[in-house]
Amino acid sequence: MIENNNKKFHFIHEVIAQPIDHSDPNGPEFNQHIDILIPEGTPSNAPVFFHLGNEHDLNEEMLLMFYEMYGKRNDIIYIQAEHRGYGHSISLENDQSIPSYIRINQVLADYHEVIQTLKEKYNGPWMGAGYSYGGGLVIDFAAKYSNDVKVILSSSGVIDWPFIMDTYDHQMRINFGEKLYNGFIKHIKNLEPKELFDENWLNREFLIAACHGLAQREVLKRAQSVFQDYVNLPTEELLEKIHKIDNEMAEGEGWQYATSNAKLTLSREEALTGKYTWRVWRYQQCTETGVFEISENPNGVFTRTRDDFIEESLALFHEEPLVIKGPEWSPRASFEKLSVPLIYVCGGLDPWKGLCLEPDHEIKNGKYFYYPDGSHCPERDKRRRGKEVIEELLKHAKKK
Repeated sequence: MIENNNKKFHFIHEVIAQPIDHSDPNGPEFNQHIDILIPEGTPSNAPVFFHLGNEHDLNEEMLLMFYEMYGKRNDIIYIQAEHRGYGHSISLENDQSIPSYIRINQVLADYHEVIQTLKEKYNGPWMGAGYSYGGGLVIDFAAKYSNDVKVILSSSGVIDWPFIMDTYDHQMRINFGEKLYNGFIKHIKNLEPKELFDENWLNREFLIAACHGLAQREVLKRAQSVFQDYVNLPTEELLEKIHKIDNEMAEGEGWQYATSNAKLTLSREEALTGKYTWRVWRYQQCTETGVFEISENPNGVFTRTRDDFIEESLALFHEEPLVIKGPEWSPRASFEKLSVPLIYVCGGLDPWKGLCLEPDHEIKNGKYFYYPDGSHCPERDKRRRGKEVIEELLKHAKKK
């Protein structure tokens, strides 16, 4: 039993052995890690909020965040399962350089097995939830395993996955304003690499990671005024400032993004440190998801080309990106055939919104929450929004 602000919870950690290939259930396995939060007094047949993990590790703090952002309700059980290949849910192979066991159809089968296993104990209605990439996963999941969940939540769910895309750049320019956006361009030009993965390449990738954080995280909006001044500094001084912010506010995630994307090999021991998560995501980008960023107009923040991404894939994974051979992954196609109610959330300032479900798109079975002033996964940042969303989820979950 853990107490938090006079609220008591049972935190349970479980591990489920999953086959590397669900078509070969007797073959090699990996351990999928699962967290469960049960507020004190919540019955086992209460509705279950089930978070389908995406491209990062999961922990108890994240599960507690869901409890808090959706109104601190004591009539819901909260469960999350790590995505294969991330956190501690990785295969037993010592060499994780080419994690070929990470395929979306296998990921969805993992979540199906989790639900089938845990439903025996937590037998209330299950509500699937996914965020960003996970928001696409949960739509695909509900289309394939429609009997597993009564309703799904897709927050900032990316449903279109082209190999390259400029929609992120379009919204980032709007969010930054021309002065800040053009200030970053000046430094990007100063960091033009001489060869793949050299120091300039790493620093450019680090600067792009900072741009991502500023553009899509509501909590960092207040930092934009500070960066208005920082971009006037020499490039070396700007990088020093960003490193300090990265270490203090993001636990070094920005630099991990840069170094991960340049790492030629990865051992299991290294993968378990959690410092190279972005390399695994880069593999997924090359095999199934794409969404490599280019600039909407010439002379933008994103300077790489389609050929550059192909070259990087060859260097990291020894083959051209499989995703360029098609077909592209398309949760939009799954959306069109959904029988499960969908609650969809999107923010008007989200740089990913150009690949999300359009605000005027009719949802016949469910509801669209569009927050014009919201950033990425907007209900995470405003308690009022979270309460609206969870009430709608519960309304559908409790229907007979």
